[in-house]
Amino acid sequence: MNIRERRYASCGSIVIGMEKLKKIFTNKWFILAVSILCSAYTVCLIYFAYAVFFYDIAYTDKTMFAVIYSAFSLISGLLFFYTRRSFITGLISMINMVMFFPTLLLDWGNWPLLIPAAMVTLFGFFCCKMNDTIKTVFGTIFLLMYILGSIAFFLIMNVFTVTTVDTLLTPPGGIVSPSENFRCYVLDVKNKSSGKVAVYIEPNKLDKDLKVITLKTTIKRLVKQANKANRDDALNYDVHWEDKKLFINGEEYFDESDYTTLNSSGELNYDFSEGFWTHTYFDVDYPLIELIDRFKTVITEKLSEVRSDESEESVTVTSVSE
Repeated sequence: MNIRERRYASCGSIVIGMEKLKKIFTNKWFILAVSILCSAYTVCLIYFAYAVFFYDIAYTDKTMFAVIYSAFSLISGLLFFYTRRSFITGLISMINMVMFFPTLLLDWGNWPLLIPAAMVTLFGFFCCKMNDTIKTVFGTIFLLMYILGSIAFFLIMNVFTVTTVDTLLTPPGGIVSPSENFRCYVLDVKNKSSGKVAVYIEPNKLDKDLKVITLKTTIKRLVKQANKANRDDALNYDVHWEDKKLFINGEEYFDESDYTTLNSSGELNYDFSEGFWTHTYFDVDYPLIELIDRFKTVITEKLSEVRSDESEESVTVTSVSE
């Protein structure tokens, strides 16, 4: 076989290989499988929506996270474009529009997380092939959701929250207990009215280390605060742990034994059913919500007292009748 025949043979094999690849890439079942694979990006959006609501996202390596998440978003965008005619891709694109909304509101300004997700979410929705009427209707719904939802969110944040400037008076990692189950920190909180110095307790073993980012728990409890009148003295609080107890100026304020248990396998479990523990992302003061929570707690305590009194009366009546 001469050189020319070899060239023709190699070109023919390449053409045959390309035809096989074309058949694979145009196969409806292969496209269906890839469109299902696109749901991985939806799972990612759901996870970050959960994370921004219940955790504080701190970057271990911001540049590395931006590179990895941008590359993942680019690949996902290409998959959305490739499967744009699939019904499943259209459905996933609409779900993404909803799942991205909480992250946009609660983590505004976190551009390494928001920009790639916004580009993929919008691109996936606009490139997918669906009925024009359906696309117009849902596009209008999503537009109104984003505009009206954002306006309502920022209005509520401005009306029901107090804008503060917080200064951490303890080391960045807080003062960790000897058992390393809890940490405490002192904040100098300044606002337009009075301000305060507050001591908070946080569980120390609920943070999640994801290599390039760390999800820090926002579960916390206020154990002591000093308002404007005693602010100067509070700036010099003597805060320290003694075994499992937290002391402030020599007085006990917290005992971690009341909020931890060990299961049958010896693993630590936290119990936040008692006390005023906050469980959400919002690291600001909500006067109205705090008042509602305290009102609910008072009602619950009163109902418990009434039930205990009724049980005591029933026991007394039974003993008298006997």
